[in-house]
Amino acid sequence: MPPTRRAVLRSGALAAAGAALPLGYAGRPATAAAPSRTDQAAEPAAWRELRRKLSPAARLYRPGHQDYASQATADNQRYADVRPAGVLACATEDDVRTAVHWCAEHQVPFVPRSGGHNYAGHSTTPGLVLSLRPMHDVEPRGRRLHLGGGATNSDVYAARDADLYFPGGRCPGVGVAGLTLGGGLGFNDRKWGLTCDRLTETRVVLADGTLVRATEDENADLFWACRGGAGGNFGINTAFVFDAVPVDRQRATVFDLSFPLTAGPAVVDELQHLLDTDASGDLDVRIGFKHAGDGIAAVWVLGQRLGPEDALRRILTGLLKLRPTKTFIEERGFWAAQDHLMETPGAKDCYASRSLVPDRWMTTDAVAHMTEWTRTWQPGPAQATGYLTLFAMGAANSAPRPDETAYPHRAATFVIDIGTHWKPGTPPGQVDALLDQTRAIHHTLRHRLRTDTAYVNFPDPDLRNWQHAYYGTNNTRLAEIKRRYDPAGLFRHPQAIGTH
Repeated sequence: MPPTRRAVLRSGALAAAGAALPLGYAGRPATAAAPSRTDQAAEPAAWRELRRKLSPAARLYRPGHQDYASQATADNQRYADVRPAGVLACATEDDVRTAVHWCAEHQVPFVPRSGGHNYAGHSTTPGLVLSLRPMHDVEPRGRRLHLGGGATNSDVYAARDADLYFPGGRCPGVGVAGLTLGGGLGFNDRKWGLTCDRLTETRVVLADGTLVRATEDENADLFWACRGGAGGNFGINTAFVFDAVPVDRQRATVFDLSFPLTAGPAVVDELQHLLDTDASGDLDVRIGFKHAGDGIAAVWVLGQRLGPEDALRRILTGLLKLRPTKTFIEERGFWAAQDHLMETPGAKDCYASRSLVPDRWMTTDAVAHMTEWTRTWQPGPAQATGYLTLFAMGAANSAPRPDETAYPHRAATFVIDIGTHWKPGTPPGQVDALLDQTRAIHHTLRHRLRTDTAYVNFPDPDLRNWQHAYYGTNNTRLAEIKRRYDPAGLFRHPQAIGTH
């Protein structure tokens, strides 16, 4: 059932004060952040009141606390100068409900945070960060996995004794909440669907503090929106249930190959042929064009195929004839294979991304532009990295209709991530030069591939017409659901549904 009329009216009353807050309170570089009412709107007595209302296990970190710095900073150091007035580590769903009420009452802007990896800084604010990280339990029940709203990819992998799996990302610290709510790319999504496709239930704290359950049969419209409509739009998701796949008998063969940059067009051509003929979805791959900033530019291919090594080697015959400079191919048990595919976290840095989601194969001309862009990347004095990554799509993740979930890009061949990483402290002029380069190749590929679509989990704060790019024709329905569950727009950020 949707919220009652009384609940909706109550939501509007609580959020009326929040509607006056500046829309740009989160998600922008510190130099562009709009002023917001944080400490000025919440007196010390109000913060003491919040502490009293929380559960004993909750923790509120304020400036001056010895652990404030470690709790306050999101992963993307581009937004490190956005300093929250407080970080609330929520231990229970009631903590979340209390915080939402408190923020509305005291006109304090807030954002939920699970992993804190948002590319556009939407998981930080000068107001209150609601961290769900303490709520990270992963519990198998039958063939389903029940997760707290703060669980990360590493938490899910730590529960591998149950031999239950659903497609997730390769970065250990990324929150499952953000991954799922925006769609969810990961190895095995061609076999078993996007992360959001495996979701069967989620619990959501709404703008009036009500905790609701969203499934196919209960708050079905909210459930639809939570599968691709992105986080921070309709409420705070405190729990998830996934239909998992038993993998106790599953074998997988991983492959990790590197090629000279000049081999890029031939590598893409061969892999597109293999993907096009793999209706089973057993094969999944990512193709990267990368300039490491130190003068080294190359093409890398990381992937796996479910099944034995000899079968994969036969399939990769054409690719191996291109003479990779690095070749790693190995059959493993399923979990050991996923361990190899997992990214090794490094030091936190600054990053930005632009994306495209074409519904056609990469043309020779487009790949030639990608190759040349990588070759001529200008890293600047900071030796910044520039890259393009092609995430293979299709097979199972293309099975649902575009309107079956909020995630619309079901005809995609790839999701293309165009990005750059740079060191904290890099002068703004040098950062602008890096962003200009990513903007240039994005413009070129947008025209060559005839698409202006984008992936909402790679948010771009400079993207024009982002409503259409992220959601396509689903944006209209998402806006209607937003008005229904959050009529006064308490949940907001610069690219929140319903904003223009």
